[in-house]
Amino acid sequence: MIRIQISYFFIKIINSLIHRMDSVHFIERKTVLLLKKSPIAEEVCQQLRPPGSRPPRLYGLPKIQKPDIPLRPIVSTIGSPTYRLAKHLAGLLRTYTGNGPRHVRNSMEFVHTLDSLHVDPHDIMVSFDVVSLFTRVPIKDTMGLLGRHFEENILRLFRHVLTTSYFTFNGQFYEQTDGVAMGSPLSPVISNLYMEDFEERALDLAPHKPRCWFRYVDDTFVIWSHGPDKLQDFLNHINSINQCIQFTMETETEGHLPFLDIDIYRRPDGSLGHRVYRKSTHTNLYLNAASHHHPSNKQAALSTLVHRARALCDQDSLHAELVLLKDVFKKNGYNNRQIHRVLNRRPNISRPEDKPGSVAFLPYVGTIFNRISRVLSRHNIKAVGLPPYKLSSFLRPVKDSLGLRTPGVYSIPCECGKVYIGQTGRSVDMRLKEHQRHIRFEQPDKSAVAEHGIDLGHRIQLQNTSILATKTCYMDRIIREAIEIQLHPGNKNREGGFCLSKSWKPLICSLKKPPPGYDARSRPHRP
Repeated sequence: MIRIQISYFFIKIINSLIHRMDSVHFIERKTVLLLKKSPIAEEVCQQLRPPGSRPPRLYGLPKIQKPDIPLRPIVSTIGSPTYRLAKHLAGLLRTYTGNGPRHVRNSMEFVHTLDSLHVDPHDIMVSFDVVSLFTRVPIKDTMGLLGRHFEENILRLFRHVLTTSYFTFNGQFYEQTDGVAMGSPLSPVISNLYMEDFEERALDLAPHKPRCWFRYVDDTFVIWSHGPDKLQDFLNHINSINQCIQFTMETETEGHLPFLDIDIYRRPDGSLGHRVYRKSTHTNLYLNAASHHHPSNKQAALSTLVHRARALCDQDSLHAELVLLKDVFKKNGYNNRQIHRVLNRRPNISRPEDKPGSVAFLPYVGTIFNRISRVLSRHNIKAVGLPPYKLSSFLRPVKDSLGLRTPGVYSIPCECGKVYIGQTGRSVDMRLKEHQRHIRFEQPDKSAVAEHGIDLGHRIQLQNTSILATKTCYMDRIIREAIEIQLHPGNKNREGGFCLSKSWKPLICSLKKPPPGYDARSRPHRP
């Protein structure tokens, strides 16, 4: 029922969008071609070339604090043909944005700005919020702004990324004809660039100007001195600049106004106080003390909240916030000793004499992890404990399944019962087309799959290919491939793959035999 409601919500959004074919490979080739013609250094271009691209996928995050719980549409662009290029362009553009006096970098910096402000009794504190900013940013106008900072050969790269916004939902492909995708690394910087120009024009043309205007992406804090009637006129004015960019307005209530995660309030002397703001839907549930996580993860969860309190609260509010946190920590299962330690802990001071070592990310399994961690520490390797399973592993995925359009380790069965284990850094479906071509043109020297099918006259069941593991890192793939080859002794591979250390043997032997009482149906999905 919930999935039907989600589908209905998104259908209303995408009805106005253009249907298109899957163009991953076309965009991938065009990205490579544009990089070759760009002035970007060759070694950088190598890093920006898309390896084994996947289509962007649409999903939604519920806005539980709003009536009817609408969804925030997000396009996951990780692994898409332009993802790496978008990250690089965002880095280039970032030097030209966020430098003005009206820009807010984060809430911790903004509280210092609040300390210098003063409000008169007739002033009104207001916040303006842009409706769906990312999807409303005019691409044509933005390209004109980019032209002030970049030459044409770089502008071509920006244009390519901004005009190839598409995604898949329910197996269909759609094109976003304007605006930028929420989920692209370039979108926040592009939105900032446009909004900086927009607010300059809007404020210059305003007949009555606010005393101050501070903006964080699509949220703006304003002090208004011209009365409530003129405030409505000002809202109408900024909404008339561009029909794509529309603002909603919230005024202070009983001297309080939420902005970002700050509750801004008036003091009797006209100065502004600030403390941590929590939405009405906040539950105060955090990582429980009894959960099976590494102690450092629990410590970090508590320390983050204490650090936020000290950074956002003024002296009048800090004590009450720390008392509240102490009660919250107790309700989450932490004892007085743990709470006292985190409340009295000094901020971390980096030690320049410490030599950075390697990091190993391992599943956190009690004493086993601790023993391995001690061994690794002798070799200057820091072990980081990760939870073996997350709740998301047991839930149905919210994004479209990629199927074979992903890099990783795969298995191709034959009618004789044997399987071929392979790995690819491109999408598996592309590699399958190559196997199919080798079989069709009788090229047994090209792959073990073709050799097995041609020499023995067996029918290779390419249509039953399965993904054993989704892996983007080369070393991860070849190690997993070698493990799977040993787990499938009846394979048709020519070689055994990567040469594994003998220390892997006990683990692989244990994997061949499932433990007593094992039920494969209860096993969570592991990519």
